[in-house]
Amino acid sequence: MNIHRRSFLRNASLATGLLLIEKPLRAAAGLAENAQIISGSSNALIIRHTNDLHGILRSRLYENGAGLLLDAGDFLDDNHSVAQQRATIQAMNRAGYHAATIGNRELSNGQEQLAALLPDMKFPLVNCNYRFTNATLTQHVRPYVIVYAGPYKVGITGAGPELKEVKGVTCLPAVETANQTARHLKTVMGCDFVICLSHLGFVQKGDVADNKTMATASSHINFVIGGHQDTLIPSTMVYRNELHQEVYLSQAGKDGRAMGQLTFHYNDERQAIGIAPHIILS
Repeated sequence: MNIHRRSFLRNASLATGLLLIEKPLRAAAGLAENAQIISGSSNALIIRHTNDLHGILRSRLYENGAGLLLDAGDFLDDNHSVAQQRATIQAMNRAGYHAATIGNRELSNGQEQLAALLPDMKFPLVNCNYRFTNATLTQHVRPYVIVYAGPYKVGITGAGPELKEVKGVTCLPAVETANQTARHLKTVMGCDFVICLSHLGFVQKGDVADNKTMATASSHINFVIGGHQDTLIPSTMVYRNELHQEVYLSQAGKDGRAMGQLTFHYNDERQAIGIAPHIILS
């Protein structure tokens, strides 16, 4: 194969990948006017988060209802019956989740089962790097959502791992796709703050994408909420991204034993002046 043909194929592949990313972003932009609005202070942005609940929600974690409430995937247990999974979703509805991403367990029983559960969810599912053959999932799983928390416009996206055993799901590169989505949220949608719900695992071996890489290789993500390896990170990790700016990574363990909370503090000019990480134990 000559060098010109190799270059053509490489560029064609890149163009196809960009189309796969950009089409859902354009579609999601049309939903931006349906953004959620929650009360909040100009001096603080509060984000509460869980991951790997596996169908277990402990009421003590949800006593404080302030700020955003997000989940980084595997909120369902794939060994549970559909009725048990519906009960988990109803508990999440009552808790007031604003968004969740898709983990491997949500898709372990196939696209059709997750699609059948969507009508029960009062919170949006976000994922930017999966492409589905199921029409319901294609229509309702969003690459991002926007929430107005007080004066702050917050973009929330999600990314998941390779799903080689799930039929009909195409997995785009998680870090690259999340970066493209975050760039869209900041530069096109005008978000002040971008969160990635990253169900990749804290640190993986070899060249497998992970949550740490999601933070360090990013350029427009402010906060990575991790999941997949069930690890409790006792305090928020602070990294430098591709632009040498601070990016934060938190993960709250598994089975509803803990909830993470990270508060971003701002002065009266809405300039960031510090963070306050907190772990709530059940």
